[in-house]
Amino acid sequence: MSVTERLNVGLVGAAGRGGSFRAAFEGNGARIHAVCDIRAEELERCRHALGASEAYSDYAEMIEKSDLDAIVVGTPMPFHVPQSMLALQHNLHVLSEVPAGVSVEECKALVLASRKSKALYMMAENYTYIKTNVLIREIVRQGLFGQVYYAEGEYIHELKELNEITAWRRQWQTGIDGITYGTHSLGPILQWMPGDRVVRVSCEGSRHHYRDPRGDPYHDDTAVMLCKTTKGVLIKIRLDMLSDRPHSLTNYQLQGTDGCYESSRGGPVDRGKIWFRQLSKEIRWHDVESLMEIDALAEKFLPELWRNPPAEALRSGHWGGDYFEVLDFINAIRGKAPCPIGIHEAMDMTLPGLISQESISRGGAWLDVPDSRVWTDMPPYRQLHMIWPESKLGSPPVPHVPHGYEMREYRESDEAEYLALMSKVGFKTWDHEQMGRTLRSVLPGGFFEIVHKSSGKIVATAMAQHKPTDLHPFGGEMGWVAADPDHKAQGLGRAATAAATARLLQAGYRSIYLQTDDFRLPALAIYLRLGFEPFLYAEGMAERWQAVRNNLRRPS
Repeated sequence: MSVTERLNVGLVGAAGRGGSFRAAFEGNGARIHAVCDIRAEELERCRHALGASEAYSDYAEMIEKSDLDAIVVGTPMPFHVPQSMLALQHNLHVLSEVPAGVSVEECKALVLASRKSKALYMMAENYTYIKTNVLIREIVRQGLFGQVYYAEGEYIHELKELNEITAWRRQWQTGIDGITYGTHSLGPILQWMPGDRVVRVSCEGSRHHYRDPRGDPYHDDTAVMLCKTTKGVLIKIRLDMLSDRPHSLTNYQLQGTDGCYESSRGGPVDRGKIWFRQLSKEIRWHDVESLMEIDALAEKFLPELWRNPPAEALRSGHWGGDYFEVLDFINAIRGKAPCPIGIHEAMDMTLPGLISQESISRGGAWLDVPDSRVWTDMPPYRQLHMIWPESKLGSPPVPHVPHGYEMREYRESDEAEYLALMSKVGFKTWDHEQMGRTLRSVLPGGFFEIVHKSSGKIVATAMAQHKPTDLHPFGGEMGWVAADPDHKAQGLGRAATAAATARLLQAGYRSIYLQTDDFRLPALAIYLRLGFEPFLYAEGMAERWQAVRNNLRRPS
């Protein structure tokens, strides 16, 4: 189906966790078309409650028979990988509950299935969408915490009674020593550290102090995992689902050279608190909730959608998190934005906990965490290429900058703001080092920025680079187009693209190309309208371009 049409979603685990998704999907232009649960006696109730047309007690049957575009996996942890893989093998998009898997081996299989599939995989880590976590992510992204070097995350939730109701938890959450349910803690922290990942962990436990109704001991009451990242950041994760104590579900701390944050621990007087130098010269705590209530932080650092959430978001679960994660999932399917927790981000959040389970069994030994990006038996992923046709070499495109904006060249003082824009639009690996490498190939006068006059902010950019390659031996690349989503529908991306292309033509390049991805449909539409044409340089490219054109509703 075209991504402009309404999406049909199948929901497995509908009688349990999966049942909370109706408002989120309907509020984002999709519908629960089919429901599935092994509790057949609950199916009719679930079908009616979720507005579904079909109901199944057999997951494989639903996959084969129902007219679906996507699957939500809302089942117990050991089913996440096999059910996600079956959907991916049928090229159905997947939104999976956490964690991604319960063993390193099955996680590897999931990564390979995702790589082979034409569909998208996203892990539904809804704690990354908690309002304060979104706020901190934006403050860090703007560089106001300085260099981040330490973080803590805790999930403290006594679940002994629930263990007896949902028996799978007794094995997979409280029957294994180590961090068995760590993505709620680690997920938001990793989003505060774009381009970084945990590379080694050590885990220790507090031993066993509780027994279940049958007299069997649970796992260690508290497990603590220490993590070191690629960039040397130290992270501490605590998991406790057994200790007799009040709930304290979401505890976070973050420390940087210029700021720090501690979330509320849920006590009668405890509140979230923050400090960073731009907030106050005096090093003292400021109440996060109070500052958001008077818009001192919200206006600057929260997306508009979070400041004024729609009614559907307020009706969705997990403080609105279910709504916003579904919105991101659907936007990624439609090509409007990159997937924020794709297969590799899901592995970055899941694998440290799985390795911690081996570490605790080996007396807290420091063990390496595998990088899922090397788990593939497929050929390297090839981006789509486009070229400026020879017939248009004498016709440079004219950039049209809308009223209220101006175009200028990049300045050295723009680096921090430029990197923040690149991170905001999904280019998470950009940093000072990549900036330096890239600038070496940019043509003089070939780095364009569009500035919003009233705010002075950089809102769009593109580069003209000298980049000869095997495919383009005398080539100039038009690249790194970015446009702030808060200023969409202004034609800013098109204007920046036109300026960079015209600069390459002015420099005399006769081989001008760009590289992009299949899912970047809005950008692809701009390039096609501007005059770039597909370059079919490898097997399968024609089929990929036809799929792009189908999704854009453009003829072959």
